[in-house]
Amino acid sequence: MPINRKIMGLKRGVTFTGALSGTSTITTGTGAYPQGICISADGKSVYTANNSTNAVLILDRNTSTGALSGTGTISAGSSSNPQGICISADGASVYTANQGTDKVSIFARNTSTGALSGTSTIATGSVPLSVCISADGASVYATNQSSATVSIFTRNTSTGALSGTSTIATGTNPYAICISADGASVYVTNDGSNTVSIFTRNTSTGALSGTSTIATGTNPRAICISADGLSVYAANYIGNTVSIFARNTSTGALSGTSTIATGASTNPDGICVSADGISVYTANQSSSTTSIFTRNISTGALSGTSTIATASMSYAICVSADGINVYVANYGARTVSIFTRS
Repeated sequence: MPINRKIMGLKRGVTFTGALSGTSTITTGTGAYPQGICISADGKSVYTANNSTNAVLILDRNTSTGALSGTGTISAGSSSNPQGICISADGASVYTANQGTDKVSIFARNTSTGALSGTSTIATGSVPLSVCISADGASVYATNQSSATVSIFTRNTSTGALSGTSTIATGTNPYAICISADGASVYVTNDGSNTVSIFTRNTSTGALSGTSTIATGTNPRAICISADGLSVYAANYIGNTVSIFARNTSTGALSGTSTIATGASTNPDGICVSADGISVYTANQSSSTTSIFTRNISTGALSGTSTIATASMSYAICVSADGINVYVANYGARTVSIFTRS
């Protein structure tokens, strides 16, 4: 499938190799241990979920250079311990999965300034770790580690408010979640059963169905899907690998059991794929590095084993829609690493 860089929002006239450079960081604040990170589709804002300070850090992004500035925060609630974070495609809403309070926090985003407001929450299952939103903005999903379920919420596309309390069972210790761009499939990594759960999404109601799984490496934590919908990747924390799956774009089914190593004792905890589809990156917690893989856009296969240093305990990772920057949340160092992508 050809990649239309203009449609994908990438910088016009630039052909990327996927290589990363730069060693600059920005602090997330004293005692602020970032466990989740996301970037707005307009490229103006980066947000981190800071577990120990029970807050979201709000960073302004220079859309020309990728530099980050600003240290504003907003509370996710007392003892919330937010881990997962996501932003709606329309840029109007940000959500955090709060493992300490079994809730999702709902924030309204000022699409001009990136500022967040609001302190409303909605109950999830037990120990929510990850949250994601459908591209149509109609549904939000959260993985509940202890109750082995996914919470399914309907989103008001005008206000960002969430409603609904239905759940669907996963495997053991569900960790991360992602949704295909076509809105037809939802995937969950099950850290305790070494599988990915495959769900079919009703694109009208947001309901999930199906209980099929596919085996991964050991302790899969992070998961991502390519924009073309052809590939799903799971980062296996103990296995020190990435599982590579081919996706049937008609049914959402996954196939393939190939893996690629992230490196010895890397313990990948985050993963993302670039919008142009040519790069996959992992945040490696134990080695404090990011692994850089080249993706074959025809087959989804990954190659390359290069890494770049981050800071202590890299936990989560995201890439800007324009393809220019990669950002890594460093839990141990309480920083965000800022990389330029060439």
